[in-house]
Amino acid sequence: MGKVSMMDKFRSLSRKEILINVAGLAGFLLLCMGGGGVIGGVVMAKDFGDDSPWYRNLKKPCFNPPNEVFAPVWSILYLLMAISGWAVWTKTGFTKRPAPLIFFFVQLLLNFVWPFLFGTAKQLFAAFVEIVILWVLIVITIFLFNSVKGRRWTHILLLPYLGWVTFASILNWNLYNLNKDNPAVDIGWVVSD
Repeated sequence: MGKVSMMDKFRSLSRKEILINVAGLAGFLLLCMGGGGVIGGVVMAKDFGDDSPWYRNLKKPCFNPPNEVFAPVWSILYLLMAISGWAVWTKTGFTKRPAPLIFFFVQLLLNFVWPFLFGTAKQLFAAFVEIVILWVLIVITIFLFNSVKGRRWTHILLLPYLGWVTFASILNWNLYNLNKDNPAVDIGWVVSD
């Protein structure tokens, strides 16, 4: 017997199964993009960029991207994360094999916490420690998504996210180092040399 095509699998779904899958996709999109959008609109607008005197006064490395880059990059990354998480959910649900989605949601929570640590609390070192933990959780999530039979492709959608968080970690560390002795800004707790 030959392989069953994706369209054949889709045609075999009941109306109820289709509605559940569509609602699940909407939920993942709302959580990832909505959560990211709220944080981007509230925290980022207030604590980052040209409207924030604190952020404006930070010494920045030469590779610090312009503020206009962040919104489109995060929009794409949150979209890819939502699709990836949803696709794994359609295969494993929340109970059949929970580990991939547990790690997905924990890393997403840490993703949402980072702007508050860095921008609102102005704790650059704590934000760096947190983003390193986030990076590790993303790597674990990628390995777990890659292990889901029939959804191994989902980990590929998380690779741009891992790349961006790697860059953000380097940027965070450089901002901390450049500003730990900067009298113009308070960056929170500073680790002694």
